[in-house]
Amino acid sequence: MNIATLSTQLQRGAAHPLIPGLAIAGLAFAVLAGAYAFEYLGALKPCPLCLEQRGPWFVLIAIGGAIYSAGMAKAPRNIVMALYAGAIVIALWSAYLGGFHAGVEYKWWPGPQSCTGGGLPLDGGLIGPISQSDIVWCDQVPWAMFGISLAGFNFLLSLIAGALGGLGFRTALTEKR
Repeated sequence: MNIATLSTQLQRGAAHPLIPGLAIAGLAFAVLAGAYAFEYLGALKPCPLCLEQRGPWFVLIAIGGAIYSAGMAKAPRNIVMALYAGAIVIALWSAYLGGFHAGVEYKWWPGPQSCTGGGLPLDGGLIGPISQSDIVWCDQVPWAMFGISLAGFNFLLSLIAGALGGLGFRTALTEKR
């Protein structure tokens, strides 16, 4: 097999309507695996906004699997397109959550009072005394690379998932069945 043949086969494979669905599921799995690795292996406790950002990725794994299953079952094109549209909506919701959290971390706008340093009484109240070290604040950047926090990376990866959904939608739209 020469390079030209391999290149042609890769291009044909990338144009297959199921490939973006598998990529969405794989990306979602990788994002969640990274989040749990930071939490359990890196001892980086998530804040409430971090935990909220995980939900869409679980849904994207399910939608990616549903896209693949629908394609393998030769489901009507409209079903595959509807699943891709759902993936786009969920990815955009995830991008909103990540972008909002990043904005809170970088002090561009205020976050929820319950996790930005001023909303919780630390005197004990009903559950006993709470140590400052027990609370993970949403407006603190616990880890960053190239100046981008984990919430910022969630925003960027969510946009990639949305773009994959758009690619899959376009591919399914032009597919001949």
